[in-house]
Amino acid sequence: MHPKLASLITGAALAAMVSPGACAGPFLPDNGETAAYSDTRLQITFDGAPSLGTAGRIRVYKTDGTLVDTVDVSDAVSKAGGETQTLYQARNTEIDKLGAGVPSLNLWRFVYYRPVVISGNTASIKLHDGVLQPNTDYAVNIDNGVLNGSVGGSAFAGVTGTNAWTFRTKAAPASATSVTVDDDGPADFRSVQGALNWIMRNGCTACASAGAAKSITIKNGNYRELLFLRNVNNLTITGESRSGVIVSYDNSDSFNPGTGGATASAGTSLLGAGPNAGTRRYLGGGRNVFLAESTDQLKLSNFTLSNAHPKKSGWNNQAEAMYFNSASLNGSRLSATAMNFTSAQDTLLLKGWSWFYNSYIAGDVDFIWGSPYAALFEQSELRTIADATNASSGGYIFQSRAAYGYPGFVILNSKLTADAAVPAGSTWLARFGGLAPPTYCTTKTTTGSLGNANVGCDNIAYINTKMGTHIRAAGWQATPAPTPSTPSAISGWRERGSMDISGAALNLGGRDTTVSSTGISLSGLDTRAEVFQAWNNGAGWNPVP
Repeated sequence: MHPKLASLITGAALAAMVSPGACAGPFLPDNGETAAYSDTRLQITFDGAPSLGTAGRIRVYKTDGTLVDTVDVSDAVSKAGGETQTLYQARNTEIDKLGAGVPSLNLWRFVYYRPVVISGNTASIKLHDGVLQPNTDYAVNIDNGVLNGSVGGSAFAGVTGTNAWTFRTKAAPASATSVTVDDDGPADFRSVQGALNWIMRNGCTACASAGAAKSITIKNGNYRELLFLRNVNNLTITGESRSGVIVSYDNSDSFNPGTGGATASAGTSLLGAGPNAGTRRYLGGGRNVFLAESTDQLKLSNFTLSNAHPKKSGWNNQAEAMYFNSASLNGSRLSATAMNFTSAQDTLLLKGWSWFYNSYIAGDVDFIWGSPYAALFEQSELRTIADATNASSGGYIFQSRAAYGYPGFVILNSKLTADAAVPAGSTWLARFGGLAPPTYCTTKTTTGSLGNANVGCDNIAYINTKMGTHIRAAGWQATPAPTPSTPSAISGWRERGSMDISGAALNLGGRDTTVSSTGISLSGLDTRAEVFQAWNNGAGWNPVP
């Protein structure tokens, strides 16, 4: 037996060795491990399913005694700001600072998260972001009562002492710009955020490798985490397989209010809409899974990004899978090829310039929305899912608050599908963007980033799109009226070449032509080069798969 394992005397018997000379126990990383990952999740395997206690702390020290992290499983953190929300369990809630430890950042993503997750017989503990460093020795202590269950036939009573559970992290990756992620196999990192932190540290816009191509390769696995990327250009994130790599988290406006953005410190005001008004602390990091901002040429390929929040009555269910919060005229490009994006509501929130190719986007209500200059969905499937809170509703596909004078949302050679439970004729192509004239949609942006005076245009164009029977005959929800209320070749609600799901010409006799058009030529939007020709003041962008 490894000598350090013998010092765990706090009620947890050790598992037997699995082979001569091996050091096997209930912990991951193993006690005495010398090549642990700096973004590892601590794990304890019990004899049966453990339960989470109501109080106590998990502490991680350097072996010189320096405390580097504390996780509190009580409700102290979530109630520290005077919160009163009762929709969720208040205990086992911590505040994370995503991007912590990246020297170039002065803004971070602050979010609530669940540090302890129990799955089967295993309790997994996510430490705060960036607290572990490469080539460093650590010791773990766990208070009695944090976890209840038995290990090796004895009641688990915590972990105490300086050598009961120790490990050393392995060296930093050899490459500053190309790393791999695997949740259970050889790689540079165990988490996607660990890899993002590494890239932000070494490939930021002010770093020596700022212009270099950067890559993160994610091996098949389930990655339960919230993500943050800032100040990095020319990054490609590629999954081993589209269905085999699943990056997800259960996040929502009830858990982390607001659309989100990077801030210098965690917010302290109480926020919440509807039934949760004024009951939840607004930290600032928002309800999405992946927040990407101040980035250009971000390329996502071949994996699934999902907000796993289940839609519930009485909750604020806005829950984006991704918020692309970059909005400059000469940068801010996002490409997504062979991707899956899923949520129960508000799946994609977009700004800047984005291209979705051969991808699958599923959601409910207006599940694609935002203020883009141009967002093109090409040869992709936009799927309306059943509303768990209203079986008769088909929702809306788009809500546009696009930049004035630019294409906005364009759906090209794609298809609109629906779950079998979505009623026929129940889904609108779009609804009013929510910003009323004449304040908005009046001034074209020519420099800088988006501002309130030049967003709010209901610019949406469907071109050669197959549409399922869930789409309403009228097509567009006319009340309130869109901005502009009368479409033209360059703005408003438009469609050309619409087909049924089999590819036959669709009968558009029922369309509401008071606010939309089926006859305006859209030839200026029928290639991706045309959709993105205004990028960088006319330099243009023509992405390729």
